[in-house]
Amino acid sequence: MVALALVGWLAARQIRSPAQVAADTAAPKASPITAPVVRRTLSTEVIVRGTVRYGAPQAVVLGTSKIKQGGSDVVTRAPVRRARLAAGQLAMAVDGRPVFVLPGAIPMHRDLGPGDAGPDVLQLERALRGFGFSPGAVDGRYDSGTEGAVSSFYLRRGWDPFGPTDAQLDQLHTAEAAAAAARDAHLQALSAIDQARQAPTAADIAQARIDAVTAADALDTARLAVRAAEDKKRSAVMLAASAPAAKDAVGAGARRDQALADADVAAKRAALTIAVDATQVARMKADETPLDAAPSERTAAADAVREAQDAEAQARADLDAAVATAAAVRAEGPSAVRKASDDLVQAQRDVRIAREELHRARVGARTARTQAHLAVERLHLLREPTDVGAMRAVARSAAEEEGRTRSEVARLARAGGVQVPADEVLFFPALPLRVDAVRAKRGSQVSGTAMTVTNSRLAVDSSLAPGDARLVRPGNRALIEEQELGVKLRGTVSRVADTPGTNKVDPSRFSFQVIPEAGPVSLVGASVKLTIAVKSTKGRVMAVPASALSLGGDGNARLQVRRGGRAVLVTVAPGLAADGLVEVRAIGGDRLRPGELVAVGSRGGRGGTRPGVGP
Repeated sequence: MVALALVGWLAARQIRSPAQVAADTAAPKASPITAPVVRRTLSTEVIVRGTVRYGAPQAVVLGTSKIKQGGSDVVTRAPVRRARLAAGQLAMAVDGRPVFVLPGAIPMHRDLGPGDAGPDVLQLERALRGFGFSPGAVDGRYDSGTEGAVSSFYLRRGWDPFGPTDAQLDQLHTAEAAAAAARDAHLQALSAIDQARQAPTAADIAQARIDAVTAADALDTARLAVRAAEDKKRSAVMLAASAPAAKDAVGAGARRDQALADADVAAKRAALTIAVDATQVARMKADETPLDAAPSERTAAADAVREAQDAEAQARADLDAAVATAAAVRAEGPSAVRKASDDLVQAQRDVRIAREELHRARVGARTARTQAHLAVERLHLLREPTDVGAMRAVARSAAEEEGRTRSEVARLARAGGVQVPADEVLFFPALPLRVDAVRAKRGSQVSGTAMTVTNSRLAVDSSLAPGDARLVRPGNRALIEEQELGVKLRGTVSRVADTPGTNKVDPSRFSFQVIPEAGPVSLVGASVKLTIAVKSTKGRVMAVPASALSLGGDGNARLQVRRGGRAVLVTVAPGLAADGLVEVRAIGGDRLRPGELVAVGSRGGRGGTRPGVGP
């Protein structure tokens, strides 16, 4: 009975109705999948790779100095490739004068000296103050304080400051002579007023007549000096104009003489070779003479050997003389070229001197003309009744001339102090620099680019696809990563090309550049990852997963928010989408709080999921 009962129970367990089977296999009730509302900053990114290099390559060209005209512009100390140039350091030397590197944004475009003013003077004063040399008031005016600071800067670095040139000294001496003459004329005018108050004597009139004649003679002499100075200037200008051609002719002549001497050496060497061959042939013939040959035959063979040897010795002597002549020509050629170059420099100097002499002669002529006029006026006043008013007018005119000449002397004295030639300073906005390439070699003349430098900051070169190039803009922030070195830096996009194929990139891509905020030198040449935030929300915003959004019948976006155990629909305005999240803003008077759960889908009875959709 027990066994029968057990069998019956097992059979009842195996037998189920269709309703029971359907109930057992039905899917469980669907449950929602939720995600929290977060508050964060969203940004879309462009990710590319780039190569690190030193940044901002710049060609360096020396300025043109007007106060150093006539120099040879020969490099006496060349820049050093891969050298690091910090503020205040020497970059190179030209004609034995230094070229310093200073911080500043305005290129050196003129000579700076006492009396000058402007933003370039201001940046010079700031640089000097940064080195510890006080220029006085940093006001953009080149005054005595600036002059002293410049002098101290040069002397501290072992160089003499650039003082007044010969031309400036000549101008100063000429102005001093004119000022002395104007002072004498003023004193003479004052003396004439004093004498006019007294009755003139016959001796006074006679002396005035002599003074007038003497002044007229001095005026004629001054005019002759002006004409002589003009002739001398014309001759100097003509000589200076012909000096370059003469220099070229000397160089061509030296090359021609060298070619002729080398050709003569080659001819003498060929003649020596022929003479040596002839000697060897004569010896061979003498050796081949039979022992039983006639004495006359042996004598003729020996004579032939001696003649060949004499010819060889003469050819050798001729070759030595030709080699010595060629060496002398080779030594004399550069000397002649240097002399021609010196003659050219001297001719240019003679032109400047002739111009100064002409200037002095013209000043002397003006002074003599004034003295002659005063002498004639004095004689006229002595003969005529005294007119003190006219004499006072003459005295005032003489005083004005004296004041003008004194001002000119003061101006030239100030301008002739310590100066900064335009080719002795290089201003750069970012220092230190690195010398990448050098074109100015020692002994060569400076022409065009002297060297190419890059600043010590790093730069990253990369390229963008056309679609990304429309998004990336200068000023975008970038993250720079190098995994092997463990480097992670921040940077800024500094340049994006307007056309594809520039800067040696693929013709279908746009080059761009990123400047890191800082970074080790070991990154130079490395390939780094660039992550650029091309669009970002302004601060932290509400964000939800993109799958949480659904579209209602009215066309508005909605969220299913779990509140109090039930689903509430909240109408929102979507914004920027990034990293799988979407910026949302509740509209219609409702609010959305961080941490609230929104439906992103639902889990079915078979473990599958389906997106949440609005009713």
